[in-house]
Amino acid sequence: MISWHSYLIYCGLYAVVILIPGPGVVAMVARSLGSGFRSAIPAAAGTAVGDWVWMTLSAFGLAGLAQAMGNGFLAVKYAGALWLVYMGYKYWTAKVTELPAVVPATMQQSFLSQLSVTLGNPKAMGFFLAVFPQVVELKHLSASGYLQLTAATAVLIPSIMLSYAALAAQVRSVLTSRRARKNINRTAAAVMIGAGVGVAVSG
Repeated sequence: MISWHSYLIYCGLYAVVILIPGPGVVAMVARSLGSGFRSAIPAAAGTAVGDWVWMTLSAFGLAGLAQAMGNGFLAVKYAGALWLVYMGYKYWTAKVTELPAVVPATMQQSFLSQLSVTLGNPKAMGFFLAVFPQVVELKHLSASGYLQLTAATAVLIPSIMLSYAALAAQVRSVLTSRRARKNINRTAAAVMIGAGVGVAVSG
């Protein structure tokens, strides 16, 4: 079982990464704006499944790597810290683009399109491959710990993604405003850079 201290740190960082308006959030908002809130529900499920796949692959693949490398696994720690700082810089300087137009889709199409966005999302890849092993002791990951991680995905993804969708459906100007999305990006950038420094200096 993962300690509650580590688990809360993981959930906090994971929530911040989900909140950052990347490809998944933009697709979710666009879907809700174009087809209504109900169309976002299967899309949120697609995001959750995509993140669960990344988490599972990373958990078991990196656990074996951590056991094989021993102290050499520190390289992954510093890679994770650098990734956070780099992503912080990218989000701070990112240009805010127009939301894409989304045509009405069936529930299955919404699920599959969001799943494909998540599986190809560099934000998800970077988090689970570089940051994930810094807050979870993969060498000692048990079945109960894996279930804790699965529960975090099952709760955080729908909660945050559907909140975006509901907000988009109710208050269009908040999420379509370039200025508002720029401010969201910069807030997330500051959090990510701070987290990266924290990972680098942690024992």
